[in-house]
Amino acid sequence: MKAKNTGDQHVPKSSPIPIGSGSGMAWVSSGKIIVRNPQEGASKATITTCKEIQLLINSLPVSDSVEVSQEDHLETIPLSYTDQGFIKVQLSPDRMSAFLEIKNECLKSYELIDCPPSTNLVLQARQTKQRIFRETKDTIINLLNQNHISFGIDLQALEDIITQQLEGLLLVAQGLAPGETIDDDVELLFEHKIDSDLSNALDTIDFKEMHSIPSVNAGETLAQKIIGKEGTPGTTVTNQIYKAREAKRITLLAGPGVEIVDNGLRAIANIEGLPRVQKSHNNWTISVDPVLNLSGDVDVKTGNIRFKGNVNIMGSVETDMNVSASGNITISNIVTRCKITAGGNVTIKGNIVNSEIISGGFIVICNAIKPLLSELLKTLEDLLISANLMLEKLPTNNKILFGNILMLLIEKKFTNFGTIIDKVSKKLKEVDLKLLGTYGTLLEKALVNLTGINILNFKSSLEYQALLTDLNNFYYYIESQVTSRSEIHIKVALNSVIKSSGDVIVTGGCFNTHILAEGSVHIDGIVRGGIIQAHDDIFIQQIGSEMGTKSVVIGSKDKKIKINQAFDGVTIKIGNMSRIIDRTMKNIVVLLDEDGYLQINSF
Repeated sequence: MKAKNTGDQHVPKSSPIPIGSGSGMAWVSSGKIIVRNPQEGASKATITTCKEIQLLINSLPVSDSVEVSQEDHLETIPLSYTDQGFIKVQLSPDRMSAFLEIKNECLKSYELIDCPPSTNLVLQARQTKQRIFRETKDTIINLLNQNHISFGIDLQALEDIITQQLEGLLLVAQGLAPGETIDDDVELLFEHKIDSDLSNALDTIDFKEMHSIPSVNAGETLAQKIIGKEGTPGTTVTNQIYKAREAKRITLLAGPGVEIVDNGLRAIANIEGLPRVQKSHNNWTISVDPVLNLSGDVDVKTGNIRFKGNVNIMGSVETDMNVSASGNITISNIVTRCKITAGGNVTIKGNIVNSEIISGGFIVICNAIKPLLSELLKTLEDLLISANLMLEKLPTNNKILFGNILMLLIEKKFTNFGTIIDKVSKKLKEVDLKLLGTYGTLLEKALVNLTGINILNFKSSLEYQALLTDLNNFYYYIESQVTSRSEIHIKVALNSVIKSSGDVIVTGGCFNTHILAEGSVHIDGIVRGGIIQAHDDIFIQQIGSEMGTKSVVIGSKDKKIKINQAFDGVTIKIGNMSRIIDRTMKNIVVLLDEDGYLQINSF
């Protein structure tokens, strides 16, 4: 760009020149520099250039402030440069999508900004940008072909890129997706109800854990395998075959009471009982377990129920009666002032009044005795080492019994041995050892042999080591079981205690009841009074009352509490943070934020 000044004819009559000023003036109008000479004896105007504009006066460049007159020949040369663009082809890892990464070429230049008349004009400039798009549809298609992209090119997308001069990462070709692959499946042909969230989380479907316990007859078909198939191949943007994923295959395996027939396609029952399905990777093991079915009530006529397996009670459990089972317990009617302990799950379809319900009872026992058993085993092992060392120092023909050496060491060195035995014995009296099966008998026998003068009955080190081996085997067994989880399904509970090693599901309501769950709690009804506590998430339909019934909800710090309606006076606690609801709130989610503060949000 160039601007010239050759005399007064370049001075517009409307130019805003200060009245009464005799000094020379210079200004910028429509991108041109205009100069007016001073009156006689006055000073000329000066011009100071800027870094974006090169100023030539009479063909000579200037860099500092300089005097000018109308007779001077002025030229301006703006600074300009080009940002180079590029166009690249990008392929998705599966070669099913192709993209153009485009950055357009950009010409950047400057132009003078209009300035009012001044005796010392300081030039100012603004930047201008001009995008340059050099690609055509043919050049883009050639570029794609050079990168072996020939299938699924979107011509409309190319047209939009050219006409709109688009840039960025732009999709220009899409392959043909393969057909859907159908995995093997298993159709279960007996009556069942599955909690889909539970089956996905645990990778195990156990029909002893549902609201109703199904049963099957001998010869009945339990499951039918449906063979899947692989989907049709697709095509990549590079015009190559894209195979569909392989179908996941399932193998039917026979557990106890089941036979697999028809070349692995059908599972049939060999006995009557409870069907069970366990998934492990691609293997489905179908089995049938025996069940204790009681058609009436549990009362003084039946006595307390102790059963190694599952129990199905069609009636009620009456006052002061106890029911325990190593498996699952299902009760169809009410439970009043009694204790129900299941090694597995508990389902009670009637009301619960003044009772204690425990699921995962075996796990509860294991968690209770594991620390004490660990301490006892450590002491017994140290005692064995010390006894063997003492035995080595005795003459080979000595007739001292191993039990005498043990008793001496207990009196002189292991003085806390009796205290440990007492603690273990006391803890075992608090639990139902029948839930431990043969291990319960083993523990009782071991404690008898280790108590008081009975320890003198060990004739040799081998007898003592055999007892220690049995206890170690039991310890390793319970260590493998403590992570198992159970469930409790109930309708209504009043003035009761509910404990579960897993989840608690309530369909009706809880009144002055304490629920303690190692898993989650889900209450579809009302909570009036009591404590609801869980290690996982908690959901409650309604809690508290307009009368301000004291109700407490306790959650874990990394979990959340969801309540559809909470009345004022309800206490909510997560971790070390707690809050009392001071007004009725609906549809709330309570959790700790990243800073550990209690947050109550709407959902």
